[in-house]
Amino acid sequence: MRRAFTPRQRRILRMLAGNLCQMCGAVLDAGFHADHVRAHSRGGPTILANGQALCATCNLKKGASNDDD
Repeated sequence: MRRAFTPRQRRILRMLAGNLCQMCGAVLDAGFHADHVRAHSRGGPTILANGQALCATCNLKKGASNDDD
């Protein structure tokens, strides 16, 4: 199973988020993180429905803690 979002998926996630971090609302820079809502390490698939665009700060703070277990 592929872990990283493709460049196309990253562009779509960024567009869907309105170029804003989906946690804090900061404007995304070129180094934004395409993140799994349900962590890949917890079985979350690498698909758009399980993705979100986050700033690096929010994603690093979140880690793999956002799971539904």
